[in-house]
Amino acid sequence: MNQGFDELGYAVFAPPFAPTVIENIRHEADDIRDKLIEQMAAGKTPDPRVTWWRLDDGAAYLLKIKPVVNLAPAAAALAHGFWARATLGELLDNTPYLMEDKFMYKQRLMSDVDWVDLPLLGEEVRKHTDAAYFQARGFERVITVAVCLDDCTAESGALKVWPGTHRRSVAMSHTSRQGPVVADEDAPDEDGVVLTAPVGSVLVWDSALVHASGPNLSGRPRRLLVLGYTASRVGW
Repeated sequence: MNQGFDELGYAVFAPPFAPTVIENIRHEADDIRDKLIEQMAAGKTPDPRVTWWRLDDGAAYLLKIKPVVNLAPAAAALAHGFWARATLGELLDNTPYLMEDKFMYKQRLMSDVDWVDLPLLGEEVRKHTDAAYFQARGFERVITVAVCLDDCTAESGALKVWPGTHRRSVAMSHTSRQGPVVADEDAPDEDGVVLTAPVGSVLVWDSALVHASGPNLSGRPRRLLVLGYTASRVGW
């Protein structure tokens, strides 16, 4: 597994968890979303854990909430469980340390959020890498794990990756709303691979890998539990 992952920068695992585990985490994701939105609306104050914006048609759009494992026992158990320790320990060749956790939603919100002034953006997540962001925080190498809480299809905005780009430098250009993005010359559209996967599957990629995702056009949720791991010499 290490050789293929080191070369490509990503791997897709068939569902390694019981369906009840995934269902419990789905419920946690929805409960956290609903409670935070309700609390924000009641206090007319945004919560820094919530990343959201407004679409061109005026609808509020929820991208992610982080951190979450302190609010989600089932997600925390998975994040610190045997599968994660064993798999990430092998890929990192060291004890894995959980340094980031979030729920990704890619979801239009039906509730009225006229009380908040949200930026105007689209649904597409443009080509980028997370390595520079993590390195600025002192993490030399990070491996990202995404547990599919729903079917990840091309229509629902599945992850798209550019194999091997984690092994070379790529040009970045600054944007005002989406941070640094990767130039098309360094990641041509035709070289990308869309990682479609059924619910319960696990996507794993090196944070230096160029990746992106399209809009969720399915009309259904496309939730992910996303976990970032780095190497640590301190045991869990």
